[in-house]
Amino acid sequence: MVGLNKHTVSHLYHVCPLCQGTGAYKEYDDSKANMIMDHYSRVNHASEKTAWKLAVEETSYETKCSRCHGSGHVLNDEGEEVYKALKQFA
Repeated sequence: MVGLNKHTVSHLYHVCPLCQGTGAYKEYDDSKANMIMDHYSRVNHASEKTAWKLAVEETSYETKCSRCHGSGHVLNDEGEEVYKALKQFA
């Protein structure tokens, strides 16, 4: 089989819309963030906006993108067609 370089297949991909091409994105634990925000609001008398920002910061974690599986790109319609055709003959 002839090797395909990145330049010949790049038109088959789009940048992943979920992670914007990074392969990972940040999430936060909503229930923990709500509890922390409530604590900051009561104890520190912080504004809602500040308390929420701090709570999200504390509960954030990075996770591998489930859509592109960490590659940063996904197949476009043409890429899907090529993939299905190759899969038939494999």
